[in-house]
Amino acid sequence: MLSSLPLQILLFFNTIYVFVWAAAMLLLFAWKRELRHYFGLEVTLVFVMFVCELARLFVGSRGNKLEQMRTLLLFVILTLPVALGSVYYLYLQIFVTRADLVLNAVSVAFEALELLLAIPTLMTFRHAGKAGGAG
Repeated sequence: MLSSLPLQILLFFNTIYVFVWAAAMLLLFAWKRELRHYFGLEVTLVFVMFVCELARLFVGSRGNKLEQMRTLLLFVILTLPVALGSVYYLYLQIFVTRADLVLNAVSVAFEALELLLAIPTLMTFRHAGKAGGAG
């Protein structure tokens, strides 16, 4: 077995957290809308990020469990735009609250740790000759 148990554990808990994150962000946007006019683009981005994050986590879990280097590489590539979205919500959105800071800092932490664990796992797959998509 070449797959990474710590990576798989992080992917599992991040999958649960994504649902918490999306629900909390939507509640925050509902509250923010009561305080001031809010643009729909940022709310739409929550849905886009939710779908992208679920797809990224599925690809990462599949690549890790099946020991597929190409699939895990796709996971690493998909991490970059998702992390940029998290950083946007962390610092650049119109009205950033402390709840936004906490929610998105946890997201960035998950993404960074997953990236740090996925890269050595990719190297392990490469050295073992698991470069093919079929595993």
